[in-house]
Amino acid sequence: MRRKKLLPVLCLLLLGLCQPMNAIDHASLVSYASSLKGKKGADLKEALEALMKNKTVLSYGKGAGHTWSGFYKTDRNKETNECYNRYSSKKFYFTSATNAIDGMNIEHSFPKSWWGGASNDAYKDLYNLYPSDKSANSSKSNFPMDEVTKATSGEEGYDKVGTGTHTSNAWEPGDQFKGDFSRGYMYMAVTYGGLTFSGTGLQTMTNEAYPGLKSWASTLYRTWSKKDKVSDLERDRNNAVSEIQGNRNLFIDYPFLAEYVWGDSTDVPFNPSTSISTASDDDRYMNVNPDNPDTPTYDDVYYFSKATTITSGKQYVLAAQQGDTLFIMKPLASNKTYGYPYVDKFTTTTDTLTQKNFDNAYILTESGNGYTITDSKARYLFHEGTYKTLSVSNNSDKAAVWTITKNADGTFKIETDGYYLQYSTIYKSYGCYNNIQGIMPILFELTDKAATSINSVTTVKANNDNRIFTIQGQYVGKDLNTLPRGLYISNGKKIIIR
Repeated sequence: MRRKKLLPVLCLLLLGLCQPMNAIDHASLVSYASSLKGKKGADLKEALEALMKNKTVLSYGKGAGHTWSGFYKTDRNKETNECYNRYSSKKFYFTSATNAIDGMNIEHSFPKSWWGGASNDAYKDLYNLYPSDKSANSSKSNFPMDEVTKATSGEEGYDKVGTGTHTSNAWEPGDQFKGDFSRGYMYMAVTYGGLTFSGTGLQTMTNEAYPGLKSWASTLYRTWSKKDKVSDLERDRNNAVSEIQGNRNLFIDYPFLAEYVWGDSTDVPFNPSTSISTASDDDRYMNVNPDNPDTPTYDDVYYFSKATTITSGKQYVLAAQQGDTLFIMKPLASNKTYGYPYVDKFTTTTDTLTQKNFDNAYILTESGNGYTITDSKARYLFHEGTYKTLSVSNNSDKAAVWTITKNADGTFKIETDGYYLQYSTIYKSYGCYNNIQGIMPILFELTDKAATSINSVTTVKANNDNRIFTIQGQYVGKDLNTLPRGLYISNGKKIIIR
């Protein structure tokens, strides 16, 4: 089995003792990054180095006050004690808050041999260190991170090792972690730009103050960072490391920061106050940033009305109601295949929701005597065994058929194999339970008014040179010719590529 079942008492104990690290709010983040205001290009890189190098690192190894005690806080599933392994599908579990895990290594994602292996801050920095299974660590060696064109080893969805596009030997992370490692590499390239690199390290780094990263590397890592967005898991880790070391990886806090250092905004002064961030109270990451003059504004609002019936193929928001507060079910993070979906809170006294995007919407499609459910990441929802978690997969063969029955109070009973999808008031998340112990969801259906705004698009040839954003507001470059079919925004207009 790929998961261990926890007794409810143990779950409550772990949740009580190990609450998530406090997230940073926008005002605190702006205060931390205030020295960066007005900087761009080389000056911004220099200011970032001065800011992020101020920290206190743990000692290397196992024991209290050492690396493994840090991993216990930064890389542990607090419900199951599983140690997050980003290098392979092998499962490992913590048995102690300070001891190393048998079969795992402390992995320097940005190899220590590149600067000679000195036991400096770079050697001990948790933003560069991850727990990894030993075999994956050995295969990765000290190779540069690059696109692998011919793999000699690896595992689908995780690391592969082989011939690189820009280097002779390389390793490539799985798609679900490409952004995480890219933002980590950019942090290391800036924070430790003053080190002297040699040998294999010079395939990725330069010994110049600017740009520091080779052109191919900064281009690739920025591309990966935009494709694999910051997840809740990565945001939580950034907060956890910050509580230990006192500094932050600002490439996670400001997902488009790299563009101001190496990319297409090196001529634009960076402003921590207006730049889009992943702070706990900044909801613009999935929307267009209205404060950037080069970014198109996005004023559309999509309406969801309380549903009384189900229509196959329509989009719905699932929400549990307590008083005037709705707890809207969010999709699982991109790097998760199972878990307890978190919530977005929404206050309303009407039967209508207004949303800036479709991230929390699910499509219900009629199938047999019920419906399949897909999330905004095009993953099918299903339930496994006796677990209380919800699972997702891109494989339609795994899709569950859910029976959906309206209750007298307007909520809906959403059930598969005797397990009901509901909001837990104890754990503050959604799960699948074999009895009614939480709040059944209300369904809100995307209305025709919103659908009209989506359909009002312009079909154009892919020849626009200005900045382009997805409908969710993610920057994807300037060349429409490189983009797949879909709906985009450029120069304030919606564009569909067919």
